[in-house]
Amino acid sequence: MAWQDFAGDTTEDLIEYIRWREKPEDKNTSDDAFIAFCFRFRDDVQTKCRIICRNRGYDNTIGDEIADATFDRFLKYPQYKTAKCKSGDTDKCVRLYLYRFAARILSDYVKAEKRGPNPFMGDEEIVTEYLDVEALEIDAERKAVIEKRYSIIKGALDRLTPKHKIIYLTYKQYEQQLKEGFNFPRSFLKKLQDELELTQSSIRVYKKEAFDKVEEYINIYGKK
Repeated sequence: MAWQDFAGDTTEDLIEYIRWREKPEDKNTSDDAFIAFCFRFRDDVQTKCRIICRNRGYDNTIGDEIADATFDRFLKYPQYKTAKCKSGDTDKCVRLYLYRFAARILSDYVKAEKRGPNPFMGDEEIVTEYLDVEALEIDAERKAVIEKRYSIIKGALDRLTPKHKIIYLTYKQYEQQLKEGFNFPRSFLKKLQDELELTQSSIRVYKKEAFDKVEEYINIYGKK
């Protein structure tokens, strides 16, 4: 089959076919359905993206990039639910759904432009061991301060599990980048999940527990 064979299918059917993408035997069907879907909504989405981009001071080139990213995101997350379409006009509801995608992508684009280039390059490493303070080439006074702080951190994390320790040290290693609004690449998060045999939700719980425990210990012992 070719994508033209899907031109007469309903939008609901096209979305259903697109969701078959993860099945190897149905990937070609999914790909063709997605092309038909793009042809059906491309002009509307592109026009909308150019308008919202011009309103933010960007040209049509950026608008077209946002439109492309909108369809890419829909392909990755085809979560549209027909039941939520109150008007009964599926195509209209899908357009509005895609417009919301576009607005979020543009917002992310604007934030990224203000922040500068993403510092995460895909070579991030999971941190499993504490910093070797003795190996630092710094003056003795500064080294003593760091050793004291690390002693407190170790004391806190020793009350928890090795997984808490790894999560704390890893997030602490990249704390500045995360504070600036950047996120770990998905590939790195998957690597961390596999290493620890935890879901991302569980990692968030472990992270909070670890940081809360360290903060508690610093408040108790850091002022002595």
